[in-house]
Amino acid sequence: MSTGEPSVGAIRSTRGPALIRLLRPQQWPKNLLVFAAAIFANQLFVATSASIAALAFVAFCLASSSVYVINDLLDAEVDRQHPVKRSRPIAAGEIGTGPAIWLAVALTLAALGLAAAINGPFAIAIASYIALIHFYSSVGKHIVILDVMLVAAGFVLRAVGGALAIQVPSSDWFVLCTFFAALFLALSKRRAEMISQDGGSAERRPVIGEYSESALSTYTTTAIAATAITYSLYAIDSAALFPRLPLTVPFVLFAVFRYHHLVETAGLGERPEEIFLRDRTFQACVLAFLALSMTAIYLDL
Repeated sequence: MSTGEPSVGAIRSTRGPALIRLLRPQQWPKNLLVFAAAIFANQLFVATSASIAALAFVAFCLASSSVYVINDLLDAEVDRQHPVKRSRPIAAGEIGTGPAIWLAVALTLAALGLAAAINGPFAIAIASYIALIHFYSSVGKHIVILDVMLVAAGFVLRAVGGALAIQVPSSDWFVLCTFFAALFLALSKRRAEMISQDGGSAERRPVIGEYSESALSTYTTTAIAATAITYSLYAIDSAALFPRLPLTVPFVLFAVFRYHHLVETAGLGERPEEIFLRDRTFQACVLAFLALSMTAIYLDL
């Protein structure tokens, strides 16, 4: 006879997928940026450096999931009124507030513990990243311009964190290029959200109303130019070690211009992974850039 209560097996089958969704593993690929330092420092195939970079990647995944849990806890009431976000595990009541808090604490401690085991400077980078994203989630995302700058700063901490983990120096030009490239992506996302909002999309971010079309166009153009200049200077500065690296500059320019073109003409960019997964030309450019970069750095051809 049925009691009307869900069985333990049913609860587990519901909680399992809900827990995975709460951690947002689809966002973890962003943390692959920690490998950039190992790649461009010619350390990717050095076992010790590669292993430490992998641990740094795991630490950033734990840290990013911890802040996603906290963000969903803080936004639960608002998310319940949203046509899309109401399906998030906490807003939908699939995971309770108490378990979510304990999960966030456990993830944060695990991230900091693993980071400390790698080295002190990397632990500071992880702690800074967690503090930055919490500030973004609670305050920064509501302040026009600051919101995209904080997103870009999060990517810089990933790149710098990767260098700190394997203890190699960070090129100033590379750090600046990372910031401007991430800023360009964040601005492009705001632009795509503005376009979809005008089209009646359910995805609505309050800060979008603070931007204007002309301002976003100006900011994006500036970010594109800064990305191109700083990467070019990085490639030229690295030419003493890797003479063929400046040959990658046209691929970076094409990728940035192509991305911007797709945002403006195809309505993509609201979810950056859309462009990476759907546009074959963009994929070919990225693969060519990676192949040429690896050849220039590791084969010295």
